Amino acid sequence: MTSESGTVKSAIRIANVSGATGDAPHAMKRMLENADVDAITGDWLSEMNIAWNAIEMKTDPLSGYDKGFLRQFKESIDLIYAKRPKIVTNAGALNPAQLVNEIKALCTEKKYDLKVALVLGDNITDLIPKHDFPHLDHQSPISTWDKTPAVGVAYIGCRAIVQALKAGSDIVICGRVTDASPVIGLAAWWFNWDLDQDFEHLAGGLVAGHLIECGPYVTGANFSGFKPYLNGLVDLGFPIAEIGAAGEVVVTKQPNSAGYVIEDNVKAQLLYELQGELYYNPDVTANLKDITVKQVGKDRVLVTGAKGLPPPDTTKVLISGIGGYQAEALFFINGLDVAEKAEMMRQQLEHAFANSEFSKLTISLIGVPAENPKNQSAGTCLLRVFAQAPTKDGIGLEKFKVPIYAIRMQSYPGYHMDLDFRMMDPRMFMELWPATIPVSMLSQSVVLHDGSVIPVSLSNNGKCYPVQRQSYETAEPVSISEFGETEDAPLGYIVNARSGDKANNSNVGFFVRADDEYIWLKSFLTRERLRALFEDDITSETVIERCEFPNIRAVHFRVLDFLDGGIASSSRIDGLGKGIGEYLRSKVVPLPKKFLDRGKI
Repeated sequence: MTSESGTVKSAIRIANVSGATGDAPHAMKRMLENADVDAITGDWLSEMNIAWNAIEMKTDPLSGYDKGFLRQFKESIDLIYAKRPKIVTNAGALNPAQLVNEIKALCTEKKYDLKVALVLGDNITDLIPKHDFPHLDHQSPISTWDKTPAVGVAYIGCRAIVQALKAGSDIVICGRVTDASPVIGLAAWWFNWDLDQDFEHLAGGLVAGHLIECGPYVTGANFSGFKPYLNGLVDLGFPIAEIGAAGEVVVTKQPNSAGYVIEDNVKAQLLYELQGELYYNPDVTANLKDITVKQVGKDRVLVTGAKGLPPPDTTKVLISGIGGYQAEALFFINGLDVAEKAEMMRQQLEHAFANSEFSKLTISLIGVPAENPKNQSAGTCLLRVFAQAPTKDGIGLEKFKVPIYAIRMQSYPGYHMDLDFRMMDPRMFMELWPATIPVSMLSQSVVLHDGSVIPVSLSNNGKCYPVQRQSYETAEPVSISEFGETEDAPLGYIVNARSGDKANNSNVGFFVRADDEYIWLKSFLTRERLRALFEDDITSETVIERCEFPNIRAVHFRVLDFLDGGIASSSRIDGLGKGIGEYLRSKVVPLPKKFLDRGKI
């Protein structure tokens, strides 16, 4: 790819400084102090804090953006002005215009001539009464939902970002663009990619954005193979994506920082939150079936092989509605007869709540006490009581906190509980309706620093993809007996995994160390095997989808409707599905002894 002067442009170096709302508050400043980068991005949004923002804006209309980004920007503004990296962020959330105002005020105060642009078009709340949004996975119309929608956002792509950068903007503030859109937009602007044709390049940009969007997840965090690096996993560095003209990407990290970038933790992040072989984005569809990962230097991993296809003719929408109010309480149970003590408590709670107006009540025993524990904590389990009600009164003082606290004098032997009673006060929660919207219904624009508005033309070559994801077992299964003698041991002794969430669905990807182990994994880890490993956590009706990524020796599953409604309203302690992979790695199965002899992960 050449620049306007005819010279070949070098790779663009894009840094991530946030993997989620509330992430490391000094990451932007430290990145600018220690690394030479062309652009700064990060992810400050999730399905959860979109719902939080909606609640917050009910009482404070000037809120609704991510204040953590503003804190980082304020701390880093002198370095930003001196080094002039492009900054593209989704921290505008539900109120990007107010974040633009805050950024402009800081620049004016410093007398810095940084040009700030605003991307509009993701908020589709006004379209909700006009369109019966079909559910993302099941296609049922939103008119069948028993909640009243409060706000809706569309996951928009990079086109407005590219327009803003071409117009000379230094800082681009977005709302609900897709997690990868800032990275795709920066690369597309840098190399002047054709957004209607250069799908192979755009697919590489999408992969790059996916790999660095969660910050330290690709530099050592949330990685099942962490033990060899244990002593160096403090204050991890943030990642940098070096994207080439053809969309190839090298993942690295800021210099002289803790952590590591190796093939296996890049594979783990690649598998994180996937929904199958095809990765849909408003600008491109990336087929990841043949993706490859290769170490090319210390803390440098090259990722190639994504195939670019036209984008879908629809994009994802997330609609939030007021779900009601929820509260919870924690009891501690230790010593002998834990199950019986929990049962006693369950009976008392069900009696106390017999006439409740709860829409949901779960009483969950969490953990198993150590045998012959060396201290009281080691022999203690949690009993969690979680309730939701349609109204605040339905879970108010007399309906939840008073009955729970009244039980304490007639409870199980050794009763004690968490005395932070704030958890028992009712708090509003939102429910989520993930859906799709035709791209043709969206209208996007960029408001430049001087107030002028640039309309953004959207893709007109989108493709209609099937709702049902491709799912299959391995093409040439091998009898497990061919791998020789087995030994019962945890699956994770020889298999890495990473899991995550998308709305009410969970995904989990498994990968192994060697080619012969992958032949075994493909044959062993079928949909029915996964169903058996889940045991009590799923039902016979739970839909499980399966696919394979042979070049990274991975088998991937998507488990539908698994997270009790998704993180905004889930009663699960792991409403994000982060720990599902680790749970499944702990399950004891027959493992080939020759693989175990190579050492445990």
